[in-house]
Amino acid sequence: MKIEEILKEDSIIDNLEAATKEEALSAMSAILLSRGYVKESFPAAILERERLYPSGLPMEGHKIAIPHTDAEHVNESAILFARLAKPLEFSSMGDPDEKIQVQLISMFALKEKKKIGFLLEVLITAYSDNEVLDAILKAPSGKAIYDILYRTVGPRMQAEEA
Repeated sequence: MKIEEILKEDSIIDNLEAATKEEALSAMSAILLSRGYVKESFPAAILERERLYPSGLPMEGHKIAIPHTDAEHVNESAILFARLAKPLEFSSMGDPDEKIQVQLISMFALKEKKKIGFLLEVLITAYSDNEVLDAILKAPSGKAIYDILYRTVGPRMQAEEA
């Protein structure tokens, strides 16, 4: 799997306005649905999975959430990335009782179930670098965010699969 197969330049939402994590996830799901990447069942499935298995990464520094759901809800693999206008409260992936303020969301939809763990590992590794998240938060545009993701996630995807 190559980064250009799942991350497109128009897959970056800069300054997403949302009052709650549910609102943000619903807005992102609606975009994936409108582009045909996911099935009608995806929006409800992503919210249910977030409720059961929170996606906030409890890292030092900047916080990001990586919501996803089962492959059965996906038509074509894609990543949709959002920089939020203001941080939203998510529950931590490791401890649902721990609340963290997230300003970045990296939602993915994978058609191949067996690759979900692989992509999750690649993204967590990339996002564990606080310099990467700092650069994304300071990026002047959606195109600049895309370039950062392409440079940091892309090589990890190819190296991990080799």
